[in-house]
Amino acid sequence: MPLEPSAALLASQALPQGLDAIFVIHATRFVERRRFIEAQMAGLGLPYEFVLDFDIPAIPEDLRQRLFRGDKLSPAQQSCALKHWQAHRLIVERGLSRVLILEDDVIFSAQFLPALNGLMKEEVALGDPHVTFLGCGGHYYVPHEQIRAGQWLYPRNQGKFADSYIVSQATVQRRLDWIEANGITLPIDHTFEHIDRTLATPMFWLEPPVVEQGSHNGKFSSALDKSHPLWFQALQFRWKKLWRRRRHG
Repeated sequence: MPLEPSAALLASQALPQGLDAIFVIHATRFVERRRFIEAQMAGLGLPYEFVLDFDIPAIPEDLRQRLFRGDKLSPAQQSCALKHWQAHRLIVERGLSRVLILEDDVIFSAQFLPALNGLMKEEVALGDPHVTFLGCGGHYYVPHEQIRAGQWLYPRNQGKFADSYIVSQATVQRRLDWIEANGITLPIDHTFEHIDRTLATPMFWLEPPVVEQGSHNGKFSSALDKSHPLWFQALQFRWKKLWRRRRHG
């Protein structure tokens, strides 16, 4: 399925210099998530496109057999993986240098747009390949003693969740080639981290992060894993955030 023409909303401002596009990974059955992300993006005035390909009923069996190894992944996890894979393919097909990929359950902090504008000045100076994470996935933070005034991005030796990341075309091509040769056996965020570690792709974290994932902080139920009631998720998320922030501070 091609990207819907209506999925690219009218924008009041251009993307930050050096960022070629914003793709939003979206499953069409999640109407509430779509409305929520549309409202956030409209408030920011940034252009973006939904990646709608490969909802669960629309996954071709031959593609499933070609890209997935084993039977560990649920249909929802396979769909999510293929949507990220498709976003990577679009980057190559369109010749895009850097793209921000978001999942449809992201929640932006008030500092998201200033941080995006600020970090891109460092992002364009980074060598290629690399990947940059904007979110607080796993509640891992740059230790306080390593933070420098005026610095946005910090090299780290591990990835984060796949909810919000900037990826370069060279990294995209590496990932696509690896998947074609080796297949997908893990959820897509773990797959990407394994590829990036294996191929020594540099990873950077934005500090402080400006994105939370609604399926983790109690805003939405998880589409990929069995989850606790939303009130419990919210409480657990806040406790982990406070504990790990203090630990890294």
